[in-house]
Amino acid sequence: MKPGDPIRLIPEMEGENNHRMLWDDPLDTNSSKNGWISTGKFHYSDVGIVLEQKQILDGPLHTQTTWIKVMCPTGMGWIKRCDTELIR
Repeated sequence: MKPGDPIRLIPEMEGENNHRMLWDDPLDTNSSKNGWISTGKFHYSDVGIVLEQKQILDGPLHTQTTWIKVMCPTGMGWIKRCDTELIR
């Protein structure tokens, strides 16, 4: 994914909630959750635009997680790239 790409949430991820939260910073499981601030909700019916992408070392095994910053109708913030797909 690159800046300007249109994306949506992967439909198979839909469950009880009709959205995923957007965050002010990419989440790191090594950090305290108290510092994370929700900046909006990315609904399954929304189309978002990729603004930027970051790789974050995550967890005790230091696996790399890709986060993307998106702009959608209900906000702008960070979400895991694995929860989204490109719109072709």
